[in-house]
This record gives sequence, C-alpha cells and structure tokens, in this order.
Amino acid sequence: MLNTALPVLAKDGTVADNTYQLIGEDAVLPQGDVVLTVEQLDQIAHVLGKKALYLTVDASPEEHQFPLDQLDAIFIEFAGFNDGRGYSFAALLRRQGFEGELRATGDVFKDVLNYMKRSGFDTFVVKEGKDIAEAAKGLGDFTQPYQASTAVPKPNYQTGA
Repeated sequence: MLNTALPVLAKDGTVADNTYQLIGEDAVLPQGDVVLTVEQLDQIAHVLGKKALYLTVDASPEEHQFPLDQLDAIFIEFAGFNDGRGYSFAALLRRQGFEGELRATGDVFKDVLNYMKRSGFDTFVVKEGKDIAEAAKGLGDFTQPYQASTAVPKPNYQTGA
C-alpha cells in the first residue's frame, strides 16, 4: 500500500513532501488533500482539498471509467520491477485526456525513472530504502530519445534535431 511519509521526486528533479493523506481504517475522511482507492471513489464529493486516485494493477483504466475531470492526481502502483502495466496505465490515462499529476509509487528506483517520465508520469515516490538524490539522476539518463512517447510526441529523427 501507499506510503505517504516518503518524499516525492518531480520529473524536473526537485523533491517535496507529500501532502496527500489516506482515509484511515476508521473510515474518517481526513482534512486537506486525500488519496482515494477505487472502492472509495463515492467519497470524492466530500474531499475539501486536492483529490487523488490510487490505482493498483487490478484497476485498469481500460476496464473502468474514472472521473478524470474531478481528479488532481492519479497514483499508479508498480507492484514489481517486472510488471509493466503501470506504464500502460499512464499512457492510456494521458490518451484519455487526463492532464493532472501522474505519480508512480511502489517499486520505483533510478533505473526506471526515465521510462516512467516518458510514459507520462510527473512525480515519483522512490522505493523505501533507495537514495532519492541518487535516483533523481535517472531522470536524465536519455536526453535525445529516438522513439515517440507520451512525453515526446515527435522523436528527434522526425524533427531533424
């Protein structure tokens, strides 16, 4: 599950504290910015701060209709290094028109950050135990991408760069 105590790395390399809170086991809606699970989406109208949705691999945007226009952020969990569904979810949500923040959580570390950024992610919660400053270096691993992506609509070979 999501660890809201970990700092958040932005795609520009800056680090900030997380402002989002989870609904506790007592089901009391916290004040401020709130992360809702798919099962808690019925509470969205009661959130006073920013609204985020937490997606696991079981909640594909291809199979569910989410209120994208009501969400400020979507957190997508990467259950493991070998599970690429989070990349697909991010690209699909961008194609569906979501313009808010996409945040990668779970198995997030230096070697995957550049790929996550190219898939449309804006922020990252680096895996607990990993150095966030070292991980941030992964954001600049590839500066001249060959293929198009969500983040790079036209690759260099098509622009003449």
